[in-house]
Amino acid sequence: MSVSEPNIEPTGTVPPTLEAQALQALLGVLSSSTSPAVLEAQAIMLRRLALEGDVTGSRIPAPLNITEVGGYLNLLGALGQTDMRNQALAGALGVAGSISGVEWMSSSPTIAWLALPNDRPAGPAQGAIPVTFQVRSDFAPSLRLALQGLHDQGCALPILAPAMTLPPAGTEPPADVLPYLGREFTLVPGTALVDPDTDPLAVAELNAGPWQVVSRCLSTGPIGVTPQQWVALSCTAAACTQTPAPAAGRQYVPIAPVLASAGFTPAVTNYLPSSVTDLGWTRFVNLTGLVPGTTTLGSELSLLYSPSDIAGSSLAGRSGAVWNGSMFAGG
Repeated sequence: MSVSEPNIEPTGTVPPTLEAQALQALLGVLSSSTSPAVLEAQAIMLRRLALEGDVTGSRIPAPLNITEVGGYLNLLGALGQTDMRNQALAGALGVAGSISGVEWMSSSPTIAWLALPNDRPAGPAQGAIPVTFQVRSDFAPSLRLALQGLHDQGCALPILAPAMTLPPAGTEPPADVLPYLGREFTLVPGTALVDPDTDPLAVAELNAGPWQVVSRCLSTGPIGVTPQQWVALSCTAAACTQTPAPAAGRQYVPIAPVLASAGFTPAVTNYLPSSVTDLGWTRFVNLTGLVPGTTTLGSELSLLYSPSDIAGSSLAGRSGAVWNGSMFAGG
């Protein structure tokens, strides 16, 4: 009489294999790390899942034998679909395809957009001043220092630089592309030309010198500003009038020398507006790094936008335009 062995239930879990432990460690790194290399690996894995996974299922019956598998491979070869044939073979073997990691990497922009807090001095124009303005990340540090220099003198500089998206394909390409490259901003128009003794900004000249944009001292800062006999413009929709300074003078700080340290200069120097709606004085540009005859519009766009964004814009056909010292021409 034989005695059957007792049916003993397992009391513990089976330890994972070395492969499973390695995979779990890899998944842990991919899910917790924020390094650029790991983030790129995550992007590659997501692209493979999206483009190579069995999303919809096959619309043809599974091959019954190796002969039918060979038939499919031969058909792909006859059609010239060698890449697809290699991927089909890789799928049958259960290995990764032959596409290199470099080909899967996205061409991410190398320069980011940043939103900086804006100066919003009190007054009738405050409601028109955005809370933030957009700037390129490579221009941001020097622009912050320049603005701090103004703040230390009790001045403010309300800037208008909204978030930019490329104009869509099918629309007329803009004549001025510098705003899309983060190389241009404007000063908020309503902050000057109304009353030079209460406006945050003014267009003024000193001792018959050039007309320039200045910022009025709104408070006492760590750096004192000496009042001087600035002549400023007061404008209507029809004309502008030159208003002499009061006897005590005006505490103004010229904007151009301060912004020059950040690479921004007036688009037109010694600009004298003709009315309150003449906004030529508001425009400042940054042309640093643009080499005449060498820098192309495409190279500048690729610093800030992805290839798909550029291809889907009306500027795609102008990628070959070359900087001539004042604009991107040709292309």
